[in-house]
Amino acid sequence: MKQRKILAGIVAAGAVVTMLAGCSSASGGSDSGSVTLGYMGWVPKADEAVAIWNEAHPDIQVEYSPVANGQEAYPKIRSSVQAGNAGCLAQLTYDQVPSFVADGMLLDVTDETADVADTFLDWTWSQVSPGGKTYAIPQDTGPVALYYRADLFEQYGIDVPATWDDFAAAAEQVHAADPEVTLSYLATDDSSTVAAYAWQRGASWFSIDGDSWKVGIDDAASLESAEYWQGLLDSGAIATTKRWDPGFYSELASGKYLSMIGAAWNTALITANVGDTAGAWRVAPMPTDGDSTDTANSGGSAVAVLKGCEHPEQAVEFATWLNSSEESLDILAASDGGGLYPAATEALDYDVVNQADDFFGGQNLNEVFKESAQNVNTSWAWGPTYSSTDTALTDGLSKVATGSSTLPDLMGSLQDSTLSDMEDRGISAIPAD
Repeated sequence: MKQRKILAGIVAAGAVVTMLAGCSSASGGSDSGSVTLGYMGWVPKADEAVAIWNEAHPDIQVEYSPVANGQEAYPKIRSSVQAGNAGCLAQLTYDQVPSFVADGMLLDVTDETADVADTFLDWTWSQVSPGGKTYAIPQDTGPVALYYRADLFEQYGIDVPATWDDFAAAAEQVHAADPEVTLSYLATDDSSTVAAYAWQRGASWFSIDGDSWKVGIDDAASLESAEYWQGLLDSGAIATTKRWDPGFYSELASGKYLSMIGAAWNTALITANVGDTAGAWRVAPMPTDGDSTDTANSGGSAVAVLKGCEHPEQAVEFATWLNSSEESLDILAASDGGGLYPAATEALDYDVVNQADDFFGGQNLNEVFKESAQNVNTSWAWGPTYSSTDTALTDGLSKVATGSSTLPDLMGSLQDSTLSDMEDRGISAIPAD
């Protein structure tokens, strides 16, 4: 595809952000010299962590404004930035950071964060630093693992699969024993899991090359992943389901699926929705490809510094404390406080995430999730128009569910539609080699 000449990607956006950084007085100081920082987010009980900060920092006060989760929050955040009254900080999922940067919504805080980068997992820092400039502080992650029913694995005589070849063999074995039961499923309403499968295998859907974005949604690793899952679907060894349908957990509780592959945040959802199977569940590492130890991430968020913030140094100081201190994470990472899985390296050893879980047979799940979080493939980046890509991926998965399309075909169509969408947005984009 011919290279686009209109340059409006991350590099250009960085200049816009720098130029406009001082245009808003949304987060100012009082006559006494104290600084007030506005912060929008959706983590339950974040207000309790903010209260602890405010009591200890009378000169840097944070005003917390709860907003709806994820996509529902973004129009409000964007309109607030445009109106100049957004405050300093807002929670964004990792996949949204590049688009907010490209639209000139975030402030470059590379200088202010130079001393805190090592506080967080390396790959999370790359998630908040598109183009090599930093715009946010990592908050939480979604390291992927295998949730499984130990009792049903024993019933069907299968071992916990260590590799994807093992997984496929186990899936065929279960399907042969009972065609009404499958080892697992492909969620056709959960695009993040499909992305995670490609991520683990080394796919690079987006990268920056000079002044252009490179798009590789149909790269070799993505097609390898798509062909693997399509093969399991074609053989009937796994089923399709709607992960977010109300009936999903009834299927899970009934034993229709012996396992599910999901992120750390699924722990709370399983516990809350399949209570009759308490004690039967366990967590194992995500299957890998041969001798590889690479895993993947699904979900997670960051606290971004918004354009117009007049106090970026103090904003970074608070966001770092919020997402790495034991005081804060004792609240945010607790099962009744948000259940976040921390992005801060030292936080992976905090007591709050190292607890024996009776629902999972007394297992300390962090022994699995910590290893997964530390082995997430670092080659992955999100693009500046990923919301549109994600919508197209979800729409395409519904066609895969009906058999009117295949996963490999979907990767190709996503490649084309993403490049076209970038062109429509005036963003320079080229196909990856």
